[in-house]
Amino acid sequence: MDWQIKTMAGKSSATSAEFKPGDTVLSLIYKDSSDGLLARVDLLEGEVEEFKLPGVPLGCWKRIIKEDGSQELNRQEQMLVAEDFFFSLFEVSKEGKTNAGADELEALKHLLALLLERKRVLRAVGPRAKEGVQLYRHPKLEREFEIKVITVYPELMQKIMDTMGDVFLQS
Repeated sequence: MDWQIKTMAGKSSATSAEFKPGDTVLSLIYKDSSDGLLARVDLLEGEVEEFKLPGVPLGCWKRIIKEDGSQELNRQEQMLVAEDFFFSLFEVSKEGKTNAGADELEALKHLLALLLERKRVLRAVGPRAKEGVQLYRHPKLEREFEIKVITVYPELMQKIMDTMGDVFLQS
């Protein structure tokens, strides 16, 4: 199964302002405080500081609206977005903002690491860990990431698909 990040909304989640070519848009993923599901908001770069996220932040990525106004991403752009999102998961956890979303954060890290390994962006270091922590290396950045190994059972996969439906498309 492949995962792609859904196309962003055509307008800001904060002000409903339409996105225009050249706008920088940040997509924020969070664990909603009311229902406990993962959700996403798309904001203009200048709106992020003022916006009150209705939950625990998990990660984000940034995109610039193309001159033709389209939001379609080619494969390379999709991988860059997935990479940015993956890196942001470590920034958020480093800032200590994720206590309430720790399980979801670890699941996102694990799944994105597997996706990026499959796409040859990350490489597993050493033998494949079946429990504990798997070390991954990003060869271009010469950076290593410790990823908690999570056993993905059918029930867990269904829960992830249900809660991530607002964030990812499965293909």
